[in-house]
Amino acid sequence: MWIRETEAFLMSMLGDAGVDPSRVTAAEVRATVEVFRAFAVLPVEGAALSEEDGDGVLAQCGRDERGFSADLTRQFIEAGGGDFRTWQLSCSFRWGAGAGAEMVAPGHLWSFGRDFGEFFADAMALPGWAWALEGRETPRELTIALTEV
Repeated sequence: MWIRETEAFLMSMLGDAGVDPSRVTAAEVRATVEVFRAFAVLPVEGAALSEEDGDGVLAQCGRDERGFSADLTRQFIEAGGGDFRTWQLSCSFRWGAGAGAEMVAPGHLWSFGRDFGEFFADAMALPGWAWALEGRETPRELTIALTEV
């Protein structure tokens, strides 16, 4: 799979797991994380090596005026050449402004230089992700998007 094929591939994996991003349930937050975890270790053509920080995962969570969000992003830096293009495939959950996560501290964690199992354990222990995985509230939306940054 090439960088530009990653969004469709992740969507296919989510569909195989029974997750429909257009109507995600609270219980599917955990299923989505497990799919993303499996997706994050798949090789991607055209990306620099993870040892060169060319392929890594960011877990983040926080709130703004629109509500609370929890996000997993796989970032790719194209290999070779002088102009390195950076791509991010984000899997973002959003809860409304009245979500119970209003008091949850924001946080973020990168996978670079870390064992992947350890990274995901630590990422899902971030207060916002721990709250999201409890499944007490249904996300308002799940957005999957590949963008060049």
